Amino acid sequence: MDKTKIVIADDQPLIRDGIAAILSMEEDYNVVAKTGDGLSTIAQVKKHHPQLVIMDIQMPKLDGLQATKEIISEFPDTKILILTTFEDEEYIWEAIRLGASGFLVKGVETEKILSTIQDCLEGRMNYPSSIQMRLVQTLNAAEAAPEQHWDRPKHALSIQERNIISLLKQGKSNQSIATELLLTKGTVKNYLSAIYKKLEVSSRAEAIAYLHKHDR
Repeated sequence: MDKTKIVIADDQPLIRDGIAAILSMEEDYNVVAKTGDGLSTIAQVKKHHPQLVIMDIQMPKLDGLQATKEIISEFPDTKILILTTFEDEEYIWEAIRLGASGFLVKGVETEKILSTIQDCLEGRMNYPSSIQMRLVQTLNAAEAAPEQHWDRPKHALSIQERNIISLLKQGKSNQSIATELLLTKGTVKNYLSAIYKKLEVSSRAEAIAYLHKHDR
């Protein structure tokens, strides 16, 4: 029986080497590559065609979310298991939207690492406990609410983008939005750029006018 090929991506050698060491003791797994940035991860996926990528979120050159998006786009059968910390909640929502197959919190015991990997490979998604309740609430709200115009593919907005839009309509500054959502000011600017592109506007004023006009 062929072993499951796995790529481990994390910019901290201690973490990627530690996970690789754990998996090396399992006869069903073969770690074909260890990488420290998003671009190298994509290159190794193209080279080895692994069944699973264990992906850190914050990496140099290309972050884990963008790498996830590109890998899933080109290799839809490859499962992505996102490595997270308790501080990564904002990114977890985006990873879900991009199609991540599971989440593994850094620092858990070996047994949990192995069970989470197996669940991921078998199609069972594990969510970090910190967001499980919020996820349930969000799904319940989505089922209860009528379909929104902005859910069309062209204007599909992530949960965090909608949070930012809500504050944008209130006239909040980038710094105020960052403080309220526990983001950095730079992250807010990146989100706003994505929102402008989706709404096909080029400025903050145009975005606010558009949102009020369409009651978003």
